[in-house]
Parts: sequence; structure tokens; C-alpha cells
Amino acid sequence: MMYIVLLHLNSIMTDSNSTHITETSREAFCRLVNQRIEKVTKSLENLSRLSSRKSDYSEKDIVEIKRFLTKELDKTLSEFRPKTNNDSKNFILKA
Repeated sequence: MMYIVLLHLNSIMTDSNSTHITETSREAFCRLVNQRIEKVTKSLENLSRLSSRKSDYSEKDIVEIKRFLTKELDKTLSEFRPKTNNDSKNFILKA
């Protein structure tokens, strides 16, 4: 019986708290961006640890890594810009 009362109280408290907490789409965006940027930063820190090891890498490797990461970053950021008809991914040669 005590267990049922506690479950009921828990559900009442949960329901009342969830109705008072609403998140705007801007707040949700900021929360998610912060979480994802933190993950990216940790991944980059992890990648940079390879430089302190006795790894066999060259300047050419570093240039290739930078080129790839820059391309991926540019691609990601371009998704936030408004799309136009000129942004078509299809090639069309016009006369």
C-alpha cells in the first residue's frame, strides 16, 4: 500500500513539474548546439592527442586532415544558410 501511494505521489509531482517547464525552440536549439559542440571539441582534443605520441605522421598527413575537417565544417555550416534555387546539387549547363 505504501508503495502505491509513493508511486501516485511521484506521478503527481512529475506531471505538475512537466507542465510548468516549457522550452522554446530557440532554447532547445541552444541546448542542443552546446551539447554537440562540446562533443565535437572533445573529439578534436582526442584527435590532437595523436600528435603527442610517437606516431609516424608527415606534414602531408596534417594538410589532408585539415582539408577534410575544413570541408566537413564548411558543409555543416552551409546547412544553416537559407537555400536558394542556385544551390541545386544537380549540374545544369545553360547556353
